[in-house]
Amino acid sequence: MDEKGRLGVGIHGTGSVAIQHAAGFASNPNTYIAAVCGRSMDSAMRFVASNCPGVKVYDHLEDMLNDPAVDIVTECMPNYMHAQDAILSLEADKHLLLEKPAGITFEETDALYAAAKKSAKKTVVSFVGRWEPLLINLRKLVQEKAIGDIFFCGCDYWHGIKTTFASYNWIRQQKFAGGAMITGGCHAADNARYLNGDIVEVSAFSTNYRPDFDYQTTLSASVRYKNGSVGRLSACLDGVNYPYQANIDVLGSEGAIRNNRFWSKKLFPMQEKWIDLPMQGPETGNVSCHPFKNEIDDFVASILHDTPVYSDLCDAVKSMDVVLAITESARTGKPMMVKERT
Repeated sequence: MDEKGRLGVGIHGTGSVAIQHAAGFASNPNTYIAAVCGRSMDSAMRFVASNCPGVKVYDHLEDMLNDPAVDIVTECMPNYMHAQDAILSLEADKHLLLEKPAGITFEETDALYAAAKKSAKKTVVSFVGRWEPLLINLRKLVQEKAIGDIFFCGCDYWHGIKTTFASYNWIRQQKFAGGAMITGGCHAADNARYLNGDIVEVSAFSTNYRPDFDYQTTLSASVRYKNGSVGRLSACLDGVNYPYQANIDVLGSEGAIRNNRFWSKKLFPMQEKWIDLPMQGPETGNVSCHPFKNEIDDFVASILHDTPVYSDLCDAVKSMDVVLAITESARTGKPMMVKERT
């Protein structure tokens, strides 16, 4: 902490997401930007000049982790670096904000889970749906049995990645991104778990419409939940000719949810039309519209008051276990059980 009692933040990465993290931490009265680390001194200096003038600059993560002014690390590098950098940050005794996905292989998620269990520091993973007003209210309606007992829950992530997309050059390579369900579909898996609980089994198919990606860009999976309900998850990076979609479908014995539309004869016995819920949901892939400020404010409060985090690393790994199982099922053509975590 500095002389004002604020937590120092070290930002690792200089892309569009890092810009949003910088703005979120700068707006919180209990934090300040202490350092920025980029792939090079030049990229870090450009980022600092535009987003947090006067901040210390590093070009190696280990050097930033050795800075005693850094209490929190926010990891915004490409997917394939998330696990190794997150583990280094926890081993350096730093609180951690980790961008999704939390690891892109089973080996990485195992290592992340072990590191999080071992560390006494707070962690959060940017499954930003958990801070979207729509998802928060849908979860409350489900928990209060407004649509009765759930027997189906499905979520989609449809985001056509254009050549102008900021991460296009690396996100189209499996060794860097992990795959369509891993890099984007993890949002759908986490939204589903947030609304309906853990998933225990998956069976998936995949296809690839575009030659500029070296992996299957559309996946669809049937899933079975721990509570006995069923559903489906899908991820599609192919559709560049229509808007981003993060569909949510929940069916229950007393009603249904379709995105921001709500039906409940239990609450509204004379209901004849869908009720539109007028609140912000996951409507765009543009990171400038994601609720990073809400995530960051919640995370900082959890550090200061030792309260639970909505999406800590141990829970986020469980969402990654689902998408890794889906990816493997699609590859092998066989159903997959989702790894159990204790």
